[in-house]
Amino acid sequence: MIRAGALSLAVLTIPAMGQEVKTVDPVVEMTQLCEDDDAGACARLGNRMLDGDGVEKDEAKGASILGQACQLGEMPSCTMVGFLYGKGQGVERSAEIASAYYAYSCHGGEATGCSNLGLAYIRGDGVPPDDQRAAKLFQEGCTLGATAACANLGSSYSLGRGVRRNQGKAAQLFRQACDADDQHGCYNLGVLYRDGLGVKRDYVRAVALFEGSCEARDASACGNLGSMVDDGRGTTKDRQRALHLHDDACTLGAAESCFTLGRAYQTGNGRDRDDARAIALLERALALDPETPSAGEAKKALALSQPTPALSAPVVKEEAQGNGGTDVE
Repeated sequence: MIRAGALSLAVLTIPAMGQEVKTVDPVVEMTQLCEDDDAGACARLGNRMLDGDGVEKDEAKGASILGQACQLGEMPSCTMVGFLYGKGQGVERSAEIASAYYAYSCHGGEATGCSNLGLAYIRGDGVPPDDQRAAKLFQEGCTLGATAACANLGSSYSLGRGVRRNQGKAAQLFRQACDADDQHGCYNLGVLYRDGLGVKRDYVRAVALFEGSCEARDASACGNLGSMVDDGRGTTKDRQRALHLHDDACTLGAAESCFTLGRAYQTGNGRDRDDARAIALLERALALDPETPSAGEAKKALALSQPTPALSAPVVKEEAQGNGGTDVE
């Protein structure tokens, strides 16, 4: 028995027979709202078109609609348009236009725009190289909440680029970024723990940080983890696991790992000897980074792995002689 005042379940209702239940297509709704200058709707529609999410993929149109959202004051869209110009995605690539969009969004308080503009100043990509300006932009982006900006500012302090070198400050910023799940920050913090810079050296902690970043497909993290596993620093020494990690890192674009794996195939240390595979990996290492610290060794290793050309047979030239003989030259 249900007492007076007790809660009861709601009764299910059945639509009347013949009555059409209408649903609104979200893309149609977003399109209409965007046409009415709704900045948020334009941003959502533009991003959907870039990804082909519920609508036909059209990067050029998506970029155009995001540009409209930017003009309407949607600052993250300004950053996204800058990114598209930087990549040449849906628009003709232009580092200068990309930087202009980043500057506009940063001025509007968009944290990622500040971080991306800082990177542009580090690289001299569309703007003159300026490490001090970059560090200030990273600081601004970090303060506004961009974890990538905090990690980049940490790199500036660790390397002494645009600011006085301070490994303790770098570690603090990397930790802040890592705690917010920024794997670049975690990787860099791992480097400091491995090398004892700004923190007490801790191989076990470094391995844990590299493992997390490697799982997130960070090439450098996989390579550094492979080296620590190979040496048995902070973890069990395991040549096969180390080479597997270097294989992952090489696939992701780490030149040093390609070199390490190539040498394993060349020498038979942990891999069956395979000169063809060794050559391919050593060539990939040089193609990825001709300035890699192991570039010179890679070139020497390549020379050793190249097949020796077969010697040509001596050429015998026959000439008419009075005695019918031949001369060998």
